[in-house]
Amino acid sequence: MDKFVEFLKNNTAVVAVAAGIVLFIAMNGITSCVAKGNGGDADSPAIEQKSEQASQKKKTSDSKTELTERQRSAIKDYNQATKQTVEQIEKSKWAASDGSGSLTIKDGVITETYGDADGSAKKTKKKVQTFAITAVDSLTADQTGALSWEVFSVVDAEGNDHIMTLTRVDPAALTGEGNDTYFELKCDMFHNENGYSNNRSAESAKINGIDDKNFKQAIDGRTKEFKRSVTEYLLANHSTTTELTWDGTVIENFAESTRTLTFSIENATNAAEDSLPSILVIYHTDTHEFEEVDVQ
Repeated sequence: MDKFVEFLKNNTAVVAVAAGIVLFIAMNGITSCVAKGNGGDADSPAIEQKSEQASQKKKTSDSKTELTERQRSAIKDYNQATKQTVEQIEKSKWAASDGSGSLTIKDGVITETYGDADGSAKKTKKKVQTFAITAVDSLTADQTGALSWEVFSVVDAEGNDHIMTLTRVDPAALTGEGNDTYFELKCDMFHNENGYSNNRSAESAKINGIDDKNFKQAIDGRTKEFKRSVTEYLLANHSTTTELTWDGTVIENFAESTRTLTFSIENATNAAEDSLPSILVIYHTDTHEFEEVDVQ
């Protein structure tokens, strides 16, 4: 973190980036978000009012996920680069850095889940809204490629414009230590004003094949230990992993007392045409320990 702060202090290009964002906002005429609501009819009979409220609640829920004509038109006009960026955003598992919530984006629908205190009770709330990208600008901090930005002008369901910023961070270029390139996403539409990051996606990565009886037999049923070891490795080396898939093979080395399993890795930065990176998980049958190695 100290290296990261020092990096920002020593790179005046970041100031230029900030100025570019301000100019981008001015050119696209960004306005403030205005929330509107409808009151209920206090004079209606209790039964009718309850029925109307239920109907209104359903309509409100549907309207939160229904794109407007302007949004549909904007999405229809996405070029290939914008489509790829949206795909990366949708494939990511977004979480607040302080653990206060999570975010998913799919088909133009933003869903935020976060905790909210009601007196002594804590509740889980959701904020659902729609958006579409109307303009894109790419900004690069410096020649190292450690930091770069994509700035979007987006439109909400009310027709108001907002700025959404996707920050690309390359830890290897920044500190010399290897790990996945990860992203940070911020927008004034979000409930969490500090935005979200996908750099801990591996904590909840889906593991395909883990329920296979042959897999369980290969690791002597030590599924919990396997998950813990693999998750630690992924967070240190492939932190944006969203999915692991076992290829179904087990290589046993009796002399070394090991069984080796191969897993392909999928994350938000994998393009559709890319070959997926892989890791080997080596189970030591004598010590019951796991070891992970990247496939070169």
